[in-house]
This record gives sequence, C-alpha cells and structure tokens, in this order.
Amino acid sequence: MRKSQLYINGKLISAKKTYIRENPATMEPLQEVSLASKKDINNACSSALTAFAVWSKTPPVVRGQMMFKIANLIREKINILSLINTQETGKPINESTLVELGGVIRTFEYYAGLATKIKGNSQVINHELLSITLKEPVGVVGQILPWNFPLLLAAWKIAPALAAGCCIVVKPSELTPHGTIELAKIISDCGVPNGVVNVCPGSGEDAGDALVKNNKISKISFTGSSQVGKLIVRNSAANLTKLSLELGGKAPNIVFDDANLSSCIEANLRGGFFNQGENCTAVTRLFIHKKIYNKFLKLYVKNISKINQEDPESMTSQMGSLISSQHLKKVKQCVSKSLSQGGKLIYQGKIKKNLKGYFYPPTLIETSSSKNILFKEEVFGPVVAIIKFENEKEVVAMANDTNYGLAGGVWTQDISRALRVASSIDAGYLWVNTYGGIIPETPYGGVKQSGLGKELGSEGLEEYIRTKNISIFTGSSLPSWYGNK
Repeated sequence: MRKSQLYINGKLISAKKTYIRENPATMEPLQEVSLASKKDINNACSSALTAFAVWSKTPPVVRGQMMFKIANLIREKINILSLINTQETGKPINESTLVELGGVIRTFEYYAGLATKIKGNSQVINHELLSITLKEPVGVVGQILPWNFPLLLAAWKIAPALAAGCCIVVKPSELTPHGTIELAKIISDCGVPNGVVNVCPGSGEDAGDALVKNNKISKISFTGSSQVGKLIVRNSAANLTKLSLELGGKAPNIVFDDANLSSCIEANLRGGFFNQGENCTAVTRLFIHKKIYNKFLKLYVKNISKINQEDPESMTSQMGSLISSQHLKKVKQCVSKSLSQGGKLIYQGKIKKNLKGYFYPPTLIETSSSKNILFKEEVFGPVVAIIKFENEKEVVAMANDTNYGLAGGVWTQDISRALRVASSIDAGYLWVNTYGGIIPETPYGGVKQSGLGKELGSEGLEEYIRTKNISIFTGSSLPSWYGNK
C-alpha cells in the first residue's frame, strides 16, 4: 500500500492525520492519504509566497520552455500516471490514458506557447502623456480540485498559472490525491523552483476552508458543487480574493428530427456514460423530437446495452466504478426518487457478478415533468433522463428551466436553427452536431449557478493576471494648479 503525502516546498511531508483510501473498483486498500491541517496549508502558502519572488521574475520564454519539458515528461510517464488515475477514480484505463492524460499533455503544451504571448499595451493620451498597461501575475493562487478528473483539472489550473508567473497551492480531493502529487514532482524535475507548486490533500472543511481564508492567497480557483462554490464566495469575502468557480451542470442535448442519428447516438453514449456520468457536462437531459422519438429510443437502448462495464484496469473496459460507497448511495437515491415522481425506467444494465466495487449500471429513464429530480438536480452518475418535445420554442424553454448553465448541445442539419437555438440556451459551452471534448484552445465556464470566470483558452490565462496602468508625463513641466497662475 502506497503513501500519499503532502508536497510542500519540493519535499514530501507526512501529516499528523491520515486515512486509508480504497480502490473504488475493488474496495481493497489502495493508499494511506495524508490530510493537510490549517498549519500545513499556511506553510504551503508561505513557501509559495517566497517562491513567487523568483518565479514571477522568471522570463516568460524560460517558463514556457520548462512547461514544454513538463509535457514531454508526462508523455514519458503516461502509463504509470494513467494507472494511478484509474486506481484512484475507478474510470477505465483507456479513458485515463487517451482522454485524461492526453488532455493534460495538450494543456501544458498550449499554455507553454502562451507564456510568451502575455502582452500589455500603450497609448498616447496627448503629446505630453503616455499610458502603459502592464500584465502581471496575480500572486499566490489556491486551487481546489474535484475527484472526477483529478489530473486533467489539475492541468487546467496549474498550466495557466505557471505560464502567468503565479505560484500555487493545490488542494486535491482526499479521494484522488496521488496523481496530483506525482504531477507536482514532475514539474519540479523539469526545473520549476521549489515552492512554486505545492500539493496539500485534505477535506474541504479543514484544508479547503484554510486555503480559502488564508491572507497570502490572491486568487482561488475551484471546481466542484454549486453549494460549496457559494460557501467559498462567503468565506473569501474578508480578503476580497479573486475567484473563478466552475460549478455544477444539468446539460440539455436537443435532437431535432433532421439530426444525423448514427453520429447522434454515438455522441450521446459518450455524453451520458463517459467517466460513469461523473462529469459536469454529462448529458443528463436528452430532448428528442417526437417525430423521431421511438426510432431514436430503440437505437439508443440497443447501443447502451453493448457498453462493456468491467474491471477498469482492463483494456476492454468501457465503463468503470463510481468514486465511493457514499456516491453510489446518492445515485441510487436519485434514481429511486425519480421513479417515485413518475419517471419510467426504460433501460438499466446489470452488474457482472465478478465486479466487487462501487459499480452502477447505465440507466435510461423517461420523464415528462420538469419537477422530476432528474430534470432539476445533478446526479453525477450514469443516468440519463430522456424527454420528448414538439417544437423549438418549447424545447428551448425546457432546456433553460434550470438553475444551471454550464453546457449543452444541438443536433440539426439546419444551420440557421442550430445557431438560433445554441444562442438561446443559457449555457457557457455549446456543441452543435457533436458532444463532449473540451479542448485547451477554447474558453470553458458556465453561467447562472454553474459558476463564474473561465478556464482554458486565452481567457483562462487572464484569470491569473492582473492589470497595472502606468501614466508617464513626458512634458518639460507640469501646469500650475496651486498658488500663482
């Protein structure tokens, strides 16, 4: 059984408080996890603040070169990192390797290139006054990660912060800390000074709260539930900390009667069941036009039944286990409540007898009521609610009938309708005639209670930058204001 320690100022440190984390797919002991205290968090913040004096002054071209090295070293170690990721999360090994670690590499390469593209500007106000705008790193940042994509989301946050010249204290979920610690060690191995990246696993109540309230922190980046996001807003108010929050989602995917069904079926399999549905952009509300509803339903169920759910370390596994017993219980409760509220069970797979972990089968439930729990609340499991609609106006209203606004999709061959509907949906990230796959070049983030700020793209880099204006008087003498004129 391995140990997952804290990583502060380039050193592995054991915490006083630990617990045994199990492999969610086998329920066997996996690792002893150190849980950071308030004192540990403060030590990490102090280390980051000291390192900031060096890293913020490191030339952008040097920062970028180091980040390219990081991407290459991750590529060399992709197999071991993927295995760690699968053992911690329960997701299939192919998803860890091709999607998660592939995305990590691409993200570091993207921001390595952007490190040298941070530009201010200048303007002549008049013939005696020149204004210069500088872009500076915001300072020490606290980054709080969820457990569903621990390495990918670590890269989404760490890479732009490094490119901007910030120093970092990361709090990964206590369920999935080891991969992030290994990533931090890789970053140090590539020449990034000690203290620039620190990793402190721990509970939200202890380590997370201490990080949010620490006065050395200039910015908090959080990915998680809307409920916790609101708590962070309140707890960070005393320091007026800059925030970016990527919160929950209840994505609508709208399929009109002229959609390409073969592509649509494939995309909705990924949208609903990829990563066991533990995904903020998962298709949890699937709207199908009444003209093709029965045909779509028949094809969809046929393909869902072919999903191979087995040991996530198997190369043939297409769906693994949920993250924990507690989360499995939550998903089961949501399904039971949906059925008690009038939902109709259309399909539910069966768990193979040899699987001993926290597995839940792919499930499809038909609902017509906007009051059904599957219409309103984020399940975060392999459960899709399918809903019939008649016209564009009706389906847009239903799609927007939620407090969330993270992602959504539209399927139609009518380009005018595609743009019209996509523009009408209250969400920050939309797909047309495809679904899933968030790439580093594009800004990602939600509206309403799905959060604020952006990750990825040049907008994601701006989250770690502050703007300073310098006005320079170039004349021979200032005009007199006081005294004799």
